[in-house]
Amino acid sequence: GKLPIYRLLDYVTGRVTAAAHQIGRPQNPTFRGTMDGAVTWPIFVPGARYFAAFPDRAPAKVASDIRSLETVGFPAALVDAWAAPIPSLNALQVEAINDFGVLDGQHLVVSAPTSSGKTMVGELAALRNVLDRKRAIFLLPLKALVADKRRHFQATYSSFGVRTIEATGETDDITPLLRGQYDIALLTYEKFAAVALTFPHVLRQAGVIVVDEAQMIADEGRGANLEFILTLIRMQRRIDVEPQIIALSAVIGDTNGLERWLGARLLRRNERPVPLDEGLMLADGSFRFIHSQTGKESRSPPIIRRYFGKGSSQDWIIPLVQKLVGEGQQIIVFREQKGETRGCARYLGDALGLPPVSDALAQLPAGDPSQASQDLRRVLGQGVAFHNADLEPEERRIVEEEFRKAGSALRIIAATTTLAMGVNTPASSVIIAGLEHPGDKPYSVAEYKNLVGRAGRLGFAEKGTSYLLATDPRTEFDFWSRYVTGAPEDLFSRFLDKGTDPRSLVVRVLVAARRASVEGVSADEIIDFLEASFGAFQATAQSSNWRWSRDDLVEALGDLEHHQLIEVNDRGNYYLLPLGRLAGESATEVGSIIRLVESVSGLTPDQITDPALISASQSTVELDQVLFPMNKKSTQKEPYLWPNELRQQGVAQRILSAFQRFAVDSHQVTLRAKKAVACLLYISGRPMQDVEHTMTQFGGAFGGAAGPVRSAAARTADVLPTAARVAEILHPGLDLGDRVSRLTLRLTYGIPGAAVDLARDAGTHLLRGDYTRLAQQELCEPAAIRMATDAALLACIDGDAGKLRIIRNAAETIADRRERATIAARPVLEPYVA
Repeated sequence: GKLPIYRLLDYVTGRVTAAAHQIGRPQNPTFRGTMDGAVTWPIFVPGARYFAAFPDRAPAKVASDIRSLETVGFPAALVDAWAAPIPSLNALQVEAINDFGVLDGQHLVVSAPTSSGKTMVGELAALRNVLDRKRAIFLLPLKALVADKRRHFQATYSSFGVRTIEATGETDDITPLLRGQYDIALLTYEKFAAVALTFPHVLRQAGVIVVDEAQMIADEGRGANLEFILTLIRMQRRIDVEPQIIALSAVIGDTNGLERWLGARLLRRNERPVPLDEGLMLADGSFRFIHSQTGKESRSPPIIRRYFGKGSSQDWIIPLVQKLVGEGQQIIVFREQKGETRGCARYLGDALGLPPVSDALAQLPAGDPSQASQDLRRVLGQGVAFHNADLEPEERRIVEEEFRKAGSALRIIAATTTLAMGVNTPASSVIIAGLEHPGDKPYSVAEYKNLVGRAGRLGFAEKGTSYLLATDPRTEFDFWSRYVTGAPEDLFSRFLDKGTDPRSLVVRVLVAARRASVEGVSADEIIDFLEASFGAFQATAQSSNWRWSRDDLVEALGDLEHHQLIEVNDRGNYYLLPLGRLAGESATEVGSIIRLVESVSGLTPDQITDPALISASQSTVELDQVLFPMNKKSTQKEPYLWPNELRQQGVAQRILSAFQRFAVDSHQVTLRAKKAVACLLYISGRPMQDVEHTMTQFGGAFGGAAGPVRSAAARTADVLPTAARVAEILHPGLDLGDRVSRLTLRLTYGIPGAAVDLARDAGTHLLRGDYTRLAQQELCEPAAIRMATDAALLACIDGDAGKLRIIRNAAETIADRRERATIAARPVLEPYVA
């Protein structure tokens, strides 16, 4: 074939410009002259003569037969592990290997639908590096996805000797990560940002970095953080550190140059492994859809008869689910709100009369049920489940694995959108009722396409079907034109958004420039880093004269200097002060550091108690982003109860007054105090249902608040070490290390103080209900555990023999650790005698 010369020049100059910026040597190629007519250039493809001359450049080829992976260097035992769940390689995976060099260290951006096999592309790159004695790092957006991926990797690769570790929060031991004692590391975006900034050698250890859900770079809340990570990785190329980058994305619109910015190639496929009939369920029960075979609009006659009951969406959902279950299908019903998922599961269970899901019911933990836990037990008894954040992770895992299991009795899940991101739970059909986030913000087309992508079970059904409820003409027009026939949004950076604090970017740049603590960094060098971002890349593409605003930078630097996070030396270079280094290394928002200083600066050391640290953490930007229920009409009760509870815990008035600062309204002030109380209740050992009742006694949430309580405690555990370090910087001599370590464990697991040492060793193998029952029976200390009968321990852990072994082993480990600590504390020398 031939290529128009104009397109070739545009492509080459674009790649040269992008590559030059990556190494910090900007170039702007220019073409001057004229051409008459349509000039074309032949497309050169390497052939037999080329590879005869350069045999080392001949790429290894694979076929769809998964055994062909052995020909490119993968051991038979590893291929055996893949062969069970993946009988053959699909076109995407073959193309990634044969044409895009994923096994040869080439950078790659993969955009493909859900269930298309793109995750396997990342795994292939990771295992190739592991076999070459290099390390692989996977970055994921959610802790739940990290846990899901860890279970998958351990099940698939542990028998081959592949060491997989994870790090998502402050309680995780990152020593193996820092020492390179791993093959594959799984981290959330936020955790990796903090690790990479504080311990830059971790980046130098990596052979490949796989970024899952890379479309999150356009997310309003977290996109800027992911972009900073990728910018940091790119900047390492200037010092000859260049791990392979594999960015895996759901279907998106125009990438707007993401692959060029990364120095990668774009592998985009829009076809699905299982065809999808995607459309609308209309008021009369007919189905208007895009036919998977022809790609054209079709409309079936009514396939259901509306059930006249509540006058709501369930009048269509009940008969539609009934029809699909009758055809032997598994269905996910996506609802907008958590309460709607529980309500949907209840009315489907009542209406359909399906047999109970006995296997899942037998596995559910019984120790510390929330209100959602009780609802889950009820609906599982009717062959239905729901999946939302009010369930604890173990309950969600049981639902997910039961739904995936061949021949499962679980036919229906009612879920929020969290089930659609990354978690492997394909269904025969999906039903979507509503497309608005809280606050009346509509779903993006990309989010909608991710939901419908769950329809279609490879190996179980010839096609999938998605039904979006549109029960009036206006909704039908809007949903059809915007979502069903609409294209996903183009990818746009959030780096330059008003919601991105430039002060936080600056301190992270200064941390990344390790000289900032000695020589300082000039404003030009800071701008050089910021202009290496994807946002700057896009801005430059729109206007070649675009430059980062020096005025905005000077303003940010001035504010940082005013709040004593940075200083300028006599050469005009900027360097970090302790508070600034803390902000940068912890990847905490600068606004949060300023608020924490406001909260604890005037306190005496004895006022910096555990409740005080928990309360101070609630004023941060990070905790303000955690949604929590409250009755906004309660102007006399909620605004007074929660601060008074904190006063009774000895929390200083200065911290309570700081709740008023930087608050957008009075409700936010109340919520900060309420979240602090929720955290204190969560670590008190009280049953979750008691905590929920206390938190919702004035309304604001129906069906409990377990999810918000856990979310507030988990985010507080993330922020609390930073809050404590601020207190130590402001109060030299104050050492909060051991207290903070204990408190973050308690917040992470929701446990009383008596169970902390046991939790250090047993970790997530035990649940909150296990820990609290053991603490109530005074069975957390090594001596008590040694003396206890198996029956006494089993009564606290639902009779689980595996947990019993973990507890007994943990008791011995704790005793040994204490003995070593006692020996280490003994003086080396006897008292000196003259």
